[in-house]
Amino acid sequence: MEMSMIGKVQEQLGEAGLIAVVRADGKEAAEETIHRLIDKGITAIEITYTTPGASELIEKFAGKDGLLVGAGTVVESEQAREAAAAGSKFIVSPGFSESLAEEAASLHTFFIPGVLTPSEIMEAVSKGFRVLKLFPGGTSGIPYMKNLAGPFPKVRFIPTGGIHPGDVEKWLDAGALAVGVGSQLNKVSEADLQRIFQRRAQQK
Repeated sequence: MEMSMIGKVQEQLGEAGLIAVVRADGKEAAEETIHRLIDKGITAIEITYTTPGASELIEKFAGKDGLLVGAGTVVESEQAREAAAAGSKFIVSPGFSESLAEEAASLHTFFIPGVLTPSEIMEAVSKGFRVLKLFPGGTSGIPYMKNLAGPFPKVRFIPTGGIHPGDVEKWLDAGALAVGVGSQLNKVSEADLQRIFQRRAQQK
């Protein structure tokens, strides 16, 4: 994937606003969840590597029109290689690992490392990363992310972990590039999601 394509994926994530994080105990359950999310209008999905058959699921859905599929909870280089080979457009890790970052760079895919503290952000930025996963976002909260914007004005965050779908708009208004939401999306109606999508479209 060329740099221009990486930039395009970043733009698509920003346009989606909401990233559905799929984590399940079995492959079939994950596949059913993905279909339900697609039916609700979700356009960006992150399939975690704690889910059995993650690479197979990525490969199955990666070619679907209008859907951006990535890999999440990637903590090993082998997982990154598998995800890229399966067609993952972005790779997300819960933390920052220099070796994993180097592996992702060699795969020419959009790698989004996870951070929480200013020291972790500084390390990631020193390696050239400007889009970072803020994890756990729900625990740290919106004020924390806004405070980080002071010393790190060029960094865009994707808060994930413990975030309720009803708060997605608040995070986006506070400057998040996109927001990752997990199992709680199953409790949200299609109408509520459409309200989020419509407001996101009006802000563009």
